[in-house]
Amino acid sequence: MTERTNTPSTAPSNTPSTVPSSFAPIDSVGALLDAARREGLRLVTSHADFDRSGLAFLVVHAHDEDGIPWVVRTPRRLAEVASARVEARVLALVAPRLPVAVPDWRVHTDHVIAYPRLGDVPAVSFDPEAGPRWSRVDPAAPSEVFIASVAEALAALQRVDAAAARSAGVPVKSIDDARQLHARAMDESRAALAPPEALWARWQRWLANDAIWPRDLALVHGDLHPGHMLLDEGGRLTGILDWTEAHIGDPSVDFALFVGAFGKAALDACIARFEAAGGTTWPGLAAHAGERWAAFPAIAAKWGVESGDEGVIAHARNLLAGIVAESG
Repeated sequence: MTERTNTPSTAPSNTPSTVPSSFAPIDSVGALLDAARREGLRLVTSHADFDRSGLAFLVVHAHDEDGIPWVVRTPRRLAEVASARVEARVLALVAPRLPVAVPDWRVHTDHVIAYPRLGDVPAVSFDPEAGPRWSRVDPAAPSEVFIASVAEALAALQRVDAAAARSAGVPVKSIDDARQLHARAMDESRAALAPPEALWARWQRWLANDAIWPRDLALVHGDLHPGHMLLDEGGRLTGILDWTEAHIGDPSVDFALFVGAFGKAALDACIARFEAAGGTTWPGLAAHAGERWAAFPAIAAKWGVESGDEGVIAHARNLLAGIVAESG
């Protein structure tokens, strides 16, 4: 089997989305494997259709002549081509700096991305009929091993030098950018979500509360939900998937998704472990992460409204209902 890498340069670039592209959507599993074959990969699959669970990419799970499993992705839209170029830069930056594995893109073109599947299993997977299925972690009582391994990975990630990240072309989102993004999301999704007035007022207090917002930026994964966490048999984090949303920004982003999945007690334990591992904290981190999670339905609903995806909007409404119930 021949492997070929066609990965974007890690030289600085501030215009990745303006690089010309020959992208055209791939609409079948066979066409995607043909595209991979043109890059030197001979892969086969038993799946007749794509894994469509991701919002940005269509995926085929395949294996090579030696039986090694591979993940093959193709962008759903032209916008994902630019974001994949950034993701490739992020992966090259973080791979040698983290205590966990990240995907090793052996092939990367505007049409196809392919890499050997990482070992271990996601903390959660989603069945269209049964809903979420958790593996190797109890979301109501995550183990100390799990919490410590997540904290250590986040501490290593946020220790990555911001200047090196900028030089690698990683996007920068200021704290003002984050506040403005959330304010727009709340306004633009209000009709679709219809949040109760008490929650709407809570959102506005959070946006205005300078005391708990951070002053400094850090490299964050940006979408570190349990489905992107790979765990070994002992429940330890061993790998992190899907770095499409990685950026230099509000350091609480990954903690917000953590508290949404595992609760406040687990968040407090994770922050303590994160600080012990050399991570930088501030007095308002836990409160800010909690408020950021409470506002997450607005971000999700905004994406659903813009893309016309009713499933995403329904998911955002379910999240909102859970947050309202927890708020009393």
